[in-house]
Amino acid sequence: MKTMATKTTSSLMQGKKLGAIALLVASCFGGAAQAATLTGNVGYVSDYLFRGISQTNEGMALQGGMTLTADSGFYLSTWGSNIKFGNGSMELDILAGWTGKINEDWTIDVGAMQYRYPNGDNETDQFNFNEFYTKFIYKDLVLGFAYSDDYFASGVNEYYYLSADYTYVLHESLSLLLHLGHNQFADNAEYNTFIAAGPLRGDAYLDWSVGLGTSVLGSAVQLKFASTNIEGSAGCDLCDGRLVLSLSKTF
Repeated sequence: MKTMATKTTSSLMQGKKLGAIALLVASCFGGAAQAATLTGNVGYVSDYLFRGISQTNEGMALQGGMTLTADSGFYLSTWGSNIKFGNGSMELDILAGWTGKINEDWTIDVGAMQYRYPNGDNETDQFNFNEFYTKFIYKDLVLGFAYSDDYFASGVNEYYYLSADYTYVLHESLSLLLHLGHNQFADNAEYNTFIAAGPLRGDAYLDWSVGLGTSVLGSAVQLKFASTNIEGSAGCDLCDGRLVLSLSKTF
């Protein structure tokens, strides 16, 4: 387990890394303010799940964000949601990255983000953490990789997330949505520290979902069933399977 001094030093170093990336991306907007696009989104979800685990104690969430994208592919983004764990009541994410074509068929999206939890980052909780991500996109398939060296700043060091998302068009107004994620921890001790409902064997868990998506009056509507492979085996009620309804509008 890390000491408080080590934890503070690690957080400062991560903050500097993310800040440097954000400054680099921001510099790419310099002199090109007229060639940038600002978009936003607002939404409702019946239960905010993050990698298969409820962040709202099985309650609803209101969410929204904004993204500034340059023609060069660089972007800055922020996104927020209400949460219900620890002393925090809000999650506020900050992203900086770049997306562009690798070749005719593949697109890549790389960047860094900081998950921030106002009132949830103190001597007791210290939830804020940084994550670096890469996504490879081929038509309706998205393959993702994310890495953090201080996941949820909760005594968990190295963490990797591998994901695959596929959208299959059933009809011009209806799509099948498939997701599979692999949550990899450094060892069994850190895995159990994160879940805090064990004891669990191994050092990883899977999250997955199957759903349907459509559009109603210009808004995206999704209904999915989401779960994890530790449902019912860890005393973790927030890891159990559930139906989730979401509505979102992009503008």
